Order: sequence, then C-alpha cells, then structure tokens
Amino acid sequence: MAVNDNKIQNNLSKQNVLLYIMPQKIQKRRLEDMKTGAKKKGIQISQNYSSSVTHVVSEFTNLEQVLRILEVKTEAEIKDQHIVKIAWFIESIKAGHPVPVEIQHKIQLIMPKIQEEEKNVEPVIPEWACQRATPFKHFNEQFTEPLEILEKYAELRDQEQDYSRALAFRRASCVLKSLPYKVTNISSLKNIKDIGGHSSRVIKEILEDGYCQEVEDIVNDPWFHKMKLFSSIFGVGPSTAKKWIEKGWNNLQDINIEDLRNDWRVIWGVAFHEELMDSVSRTEADVFAQIVREEAEKILPGVSVVLTGGFRRGKPIGHDVDLLLTHPDVGSEIGLLATLLQRLEEKELILCGNHERSSFSPEVYQRDFKLSMRGQLDHFEKWLGICKFPKTFIEGCSDILTQINVTKKSVIKGSLDDCDEPKTKFRKLSSKALSPVDVFKSKRDWKARRVDLIISPFDQHYYALVGWTGNKHFNRDLRLYSQRVLNMKLTSHGLYDLSKNVTVPASSEKEVFENLNLTFREPSDRNC
Repeated sequence: MAVNDNKIQNNLSKQNVLLYIMPQKIQKRRLEDMKTGAKKKGIQISQNYSSSVTHVVSEFTNLEQVLRILEVKTEAEIKDQHIVKIAWFIESIKAGHPVPVEIQHKIQLIMPKIQEEEKNVEPVIPEWACQRATPFKHFNEQFTEPLEILEKYAELRDQEQDYSRALAFRRASCVLKSLPYKVTNISSLKNIKDIGGHSSRVIKEILEDGYCQEVEDIVNDPWFHKMKLFSSIFGVGPSTAKKWIEKGWNNLQDINIEDLRNDWRVIWGVAFHEELMDSVSRTEADVFAQIVREEAEKILPGVSVVLTGGFRRGKPIGHDVDLLLTHPDVGSEIGLLATLLQRLEEKELILCGNHERSSFSPEVYQRDFKLSMRGQLDHFEKWLGICKFPKTFIEGCSDILTQINVTKKSVIKGSLDDCDEPKTKFRKLSSKALSPVDVFKSKRDWKARRVDLIISPFDQHYYALVGWTGNKHFNRDLRLYSQRVLNMKLTSHGLYDLSKNVTVPASSEKEVFENLNLTFREPSDRNC
C-alpha cells in the first residue's frame, strides 16, 4: 500500500510542476536531450518563461544573471518560483519525479566583490608583453579562452582588418594572463591600454551573463570548425583551407589526395593528421631529445641540444618537439645535421621531412622584416618533418636506446646526398614505397610526431634560444620594443644597433635581456 501511495504522490508532484530550462550556456543537443528526458518522466516543460513556471533550471551560478536574462527586476517577483541548478534536474530525472528543492539546489545571489588587489591598488601594467611576467597558469582563463577563440576566428577569416582584430584580441588575452589577480569587475581594467573596446565588451558580457554570445556563435559555426580542422593539417594554411571548403570538402575523407601531389607535407599531414593532433607528452619529448643528444655527441663531442618551445616554458604537453643544437666552436656545427639525420634514419626514427640549408648572411641583421601572427622566419639550417616515436617513449624507458631497431630502413626512401641542396626534401617516396595512407593503416609500434631540428652557430645561439623558446607574442613584442624604443633590430640571429651599425653579442640568455634593457624573464614567464 505504501508503494502505491508513493506513486500517487509522485504523480501529483509532476502535475504541479512546470519546468523552464534556460537555454543559455547549454549546448543545443544537450538541451533537447534534457527536454526529452523530462517528458519521458512525465514532467511538464514550458518552452518559454512565464509566471506559471514553478521551476527555472539554469547553468548560471549567480541569481543576478538569471534575473537579468528573464527580465525580472526583483527577487520578489519570483518568490513562488524555484530557481535551481542543473544538479536538481539530474536528481529529479534519476528519481523519476521532481525531488524537493533543498538549499544546495538553489541558485543564490552572489554580489560581486572587488578583490583587495583591485580595490586598493591601481595596477601598473607595463606597455610591452616582454616587460611582464606571464605564467602558464594564471587567474583569468574565463576571459582568455573566449578572446583566443575570437583571435583564431579573425586569423582564419584572413581578410582586410582581420590581422589587426586578431592582434587586438591576442594583446587583451596576453595582458589578462599577466594580472596577479582574478578580474571580477570590468572597472578594474579601464586604464589598461591593451584592453580595447571590443575585448571590454566581451569581458563585461562574461562577467554579467557567464558567457559571450558572439563566442558561442563562432563555436557553433560549421565554417569555423572546418577551417580549424583543415588549417591544423601539417603544411596547410588559411588560404588553402578556404579553397578546400569552396570545393565542398567538409572533412578529411573529402580531401582528394590527387590534388596534393606537389606538397609532401600536406600528403603526410592528411594521412597522419589524427596522430599529429595527439598531444606529445613531456616524457616523449625528453626521451627523443636524449636520443638526439647522445647521437649528436658521438658525431660532435661537446654539442649542446636544448628542448625549446612550449616544453621549455613549462607546458606538460605540446604538438611538436623543437630541438636547438649548437657547439662552442663556431663553424664546427657545419655538417652535423646531415650526419645526425643519417643516424636517426638508421635507428628508424625518420618518417619524412625537409632539410633546409642555412640562408644566413650578415645582411640579415639590417634587413627590414615583417612581423605576423605566425611569427618571423629565420635563416638557420634546419630539418622540419615527422619522426616515428616508438610507443615505449611514453614510458620513458631508461634503456630506450637499446630497444630501437638499428638495422631496419624507413619506409621513406632517398639519398642522403639530397641534404646538400638547399630546401630540398630530405626523403622522397620511391615508386615501390607504401603510400602515406597505407603506412598509417599498417601495423606498427610507433606514433608520428612533428619534429624541428635547428642548427645555430654559437655566436647566435642565445638569441636563437630566446626566439625558439617563444612564445610568438612574447617574441613579437620583444622585436617591436627593440625597434621602437631602442632603435635596434632583434632577430633569432642577433641584435643589431641601428644607430651604431654594429651587432651586440650575448654570451647568455640573461645578457640578451640586458642588451635590451629588460628584466630577465624565465621561460616559464613567457607564456603570453
């Protein structure tokens, strides 16, 4: 009898409940699933908010945000309604009927509080990113992630004014990362130069509503997803991605390999896209760096091999491995890369790549350069390609070197003599070689990973180390600062004093900063 009483009570509770699920911050598919789930349990759903609604379900955490969206002026107007969290809805679905609303289910009014740092201290924000400490972990991801989506969208559009728009969002994101406190009030940003009007509106909307509609629209834009997919392929930029979309291509399966025969990077990039987009762990990067270090030491004792890029800035994962090699005896590094590549080939670590000869000349120090969002090219000898990382790299085995088969040959054939020609492919497919797609599908004990090997003469090494450590925006501001403030030209090859027409040497990374009259920033503080 008690069971029947419970059923009657549950049915009565369902009849007295009318839910309105606020769509803001809930993905469209999830919202439809929620409504379907409620209907299956016999719980009534209202498509619009009205005074007859008994329960308002929302993803918002602040009652003030809910009232603003519902266009309700005071709490008194909703005294007969429950404003509840998603957790209450989930519990009700599991129970099969609306559960009683407890204090933990209610969305409370949270009055915004300005932190002590914001209240009592007018933040002094240096003008240039290279003058600020920007850690990898910061207080304002709530704002920087949406701003970086807007930046990415502007980059991919790649039309007139989009470069400046992307840069504006990047600058705003960068300065937010450097703040020693979490922004809780838009007024605390009013005197910060890099927070422009558009960025301010985005931040204000997030503070008030918990999200930015412009960003939500971009995230749900099919064109944006296709552009992100195509432009993330090794060797593909925004212009190529646009052409593919214009052809009607929507995914990797639509790509016609026949159209790509003139670009080895794209062919291999498409075939191995899934693996190349996997995150490379710090362990994998360290193991590969150690192998390169030991092989390079056998060829040229005293060689230096440094893992650069995001890993050097403290990131635990990345999408590629950048290694900078040099030797204290200037000139002794010549020929090192070709021999090193041969050793790595013998260890079956090379998949495909391109060996570029050095194109450096003293005129590079004085030549005009153009900065872009993607950075500035240098003139070092380098190899850019894809390597085969045995899956044992992930465990970081101490005896990894002995586990690599040194007798097999790579599936990519070609003569090492190709290395003597500038900007020629280091490996070319032979007529009998497997296609990249076939290689990808084959049974193998390795994963494809993007690798850059860069050779720097020692007299340029510390400038190269700063340049290849990054990040790109930190470097961009370093170069603009040196030119506009100091009348000097900075590249990864060195610093040139335009007033005195001389290069300024550096015997350490700290001396690079000293030469620029800047406080030294550890790599971990260069994550703009």
